[in-house]
Amino acid sequence: MVTPADAPIRIHHRAAGRFPYASLLLTLLAVIVHLSHGLRVDLLYDRLALSRVELWRIATCHWVHLSWDHLFWSGATFLCLGAVCERLDKKKTYLTIAVSVFLIPVALWWGLPGLEIYGGLSGLDCALYALLFTLLGQREAISGNRRWTAVFRSGLLALLVKVAYETVTGQTIFVSSHHAGMVPVPLSHLVGGMVGFSVGICKEKSRHLP
Repeated sequence: MVTPADAPIRIHHRAAGRFPYASLLLTLLAVIVHLSHGLRVDLLYDRLALSRVELWRIATCHWVHLSWDHLFWSGATFLCLGAVCERLDKKKTYLTIAVSVFLIPVALWWGLPGLEIYGGLSGLDCALYALLFTLLGQREAISGNRRWTAVFRSGLLALLVKVAYETVTGQTIFVSSHHAGMVPVPLSHLVGGMVGFSVGICKEKSRHLP
């Protein structure tokens, strides 16, 4: 029998035993893709190619990066955030990634018709960031810790500030846009953040034992 006092301990031990296989493998996939220029060209979000019904690009474009600098920051962020999210809630992590993978390119197709090329994990990074801070904020709210609840909610607000900054300035915060030869796509970050937050606040159906 697990008492309420014992429950957090049990949850902690279960989470500690999860190895973030998916985050590691997906990050390695980005490195492999980057090492093959021909593969990068065939997997990139290319509006003209998509109009020719090369629909696999919708899913694969996230693992294509324009430079090593771009790959390092996006890949490292994805690995770190994904690893923590997997340990907290594996199902919601996988759902967040899966929904973001498809929803972000669809949003770009309809919302930015002038965008010809897109690639990178930054949209998924924002999705995982929002999921992480939502899950942690909910945990602290349940425990009654108002201070940390406010901290994690402020973290979500910071994501909106980041998107607003990119929209106004056309510059990224962590990666040098000029050095990487790219421009930020704030819409992808906004959509990713919305997916992560939405998945995070979803309540799973409780299972009642007979």
